[in-house]
Amino acid sequence: MSDTNDVQGEEELSEEELQKLEAKKLKIEKEKKELLASLAGGNFSGQCTRVAAVLNLYPDSRNSDVTLTVKYWEMFQPELYNESGILPKNLFKLERMHYIVRARAKIQNEYGLFQADEGVRRHRRQREENMQEAVISDSSPRKTINVFADETGKNGIFVIVASVWVLTGRAVFTVSKAINDWKVTSVWANREVHFAKFGKRDIEPLQEYLNVILANREFLSFKAIAVNKSSSSRSVEEIVQKLHEHMIIRGTDHEIHSKRIDLPREIEMTLDDEQSLDSFVLSEMSRRISTDYQRTHDGQIKLCDIQTTSSKNSPLVQLSDLIAGAINRHMNHQGDRNYKDDMADLIIQSLDLTLNPEQLDGLDSAALFTV
Repeated sequence: MSDTNDVQGEEELSEEELQKLEAKKLKIEKEKKELLASLAGGNFSGQCTRVAAVLNLYPDSRNSDVTLTVKYWEMFQPELYNESGILPKNLFKLERMHYIVRARAKIQNEYGLFQADEGVRRHRRQREENMQEAVISDSSPRKTINVFADETGKNGIFVIVASVWVLTGRAVFTVSKAINDWKVTSVWANREVHFAKFGKRDIEPLQEYLNVILANREFLSFKAIAVNKSSSSRSVEEIVQKLHEHMIIRGTDHEIHSKRIDLPREIEMTLDDEQSLDSFVLSEMSRRISTDYQRTHDGQIKLCDIQTTSSKNSPLVQLSDLIAGAINRHMNHQGDRNYKDDMADLIIQSLDLTLNPEQLDGLDSAALFTV
C-alpha cells in the first residue's frame, strides 16, 4: 500500500518538484557509493565513514546508539576513552554522541545500510532502555578478513596479482592510522605511495614506510600470484580474473592451514578502481569464489562483497600496489639494474615475500605464490 501511495504522491508533484526529488535521490545514491568506497578502502578521514565502520564491524551497535557511541570512542579515540572511567577533561574532546547518532541515522535511514533489527526500528527508544547489560558485557565484532588487491604486469612476461590481508576488522583502522600518522610527518605527506613513481631519493622514506608496516606485521599477511602470459591461451583480462580467484581461494586455505585464522570468517575484498575488471566480471568472480567456499568449507567462509575504491585515499590499496610493483620489477624487468631494483629487493626482503614456484590447477602454467 505504501509503495502505491508513494507513486500516487509523485504523480501529483509538479515537474519542478519531480526534478528536485530525482536530484535528491541521485545525490543520496552518490553519497552512498562514496561512503561504501571509503569504507572498502580503509579511508577513515570522514566521520560518516568511521560511524559506518563501527556499524559494519559491530552488529549490536546497529540496535543501540549507546553501544555505537561507546564502540566509536573505543575504536577511534582510544587515547581518550577508558571503560573504567573517563577523565572529565576528556569529555570535551570525545566525539559528541548526537553527532554520532546523526551520522548513524543518515546511514540507516537515507542510505539503507547496516539496518537495525525490525523490532528495534519500531521501538528504538524503548529498546535503548534495555541495552545496559549488552553494553557492559561488550559487543562481539564480526570475524572478518579484509583483502586489498592490485594487478600489474599485463604488458610483461608475467601477469601478477598482489594482495594485503588484514586479519581483523579493527586492524584495518589500526594499520591505516599508523601509515597516515607516519605519512603526515614524512616527505611523502602529499604523495600517493606508488612504486612506479618512486625516484632515487625515495629509498630512505621507503625504509621508514616499511618500518611502519613491519611494526604492524602481526595484523597482516601478504600474498601474490603470477602466471606466464605467453604460456596461457587466455586473454589478459581472463588471466587477471583467474589470478584474483586463485589468490583469494588458495590464500584463504593457507590462512586456515597455518592457523592464523579460525572459522567462521567473513571476507571483504577491495580492488583498485583502476583495475581492468568490470562490474559484471566482478559479480561472476564473486559467485564462483562463494561457490568454492561453500563446497570446500561448508559455509564457514563467506565472501561478503568485492568493492572497488580509489587508491588515492586507501593506504592499504597503496600497500598492495607497492608489493605488486616490487614483484613486477623482480619478475618482468629485463634491462640494466638500477635503483628501482634495489627498492624492489628492499620491499621483498623486508616483508619476507618468499617467491615459491608451484603448479596450480586451472592456470595453464606454473605460477608463483608468495605468502
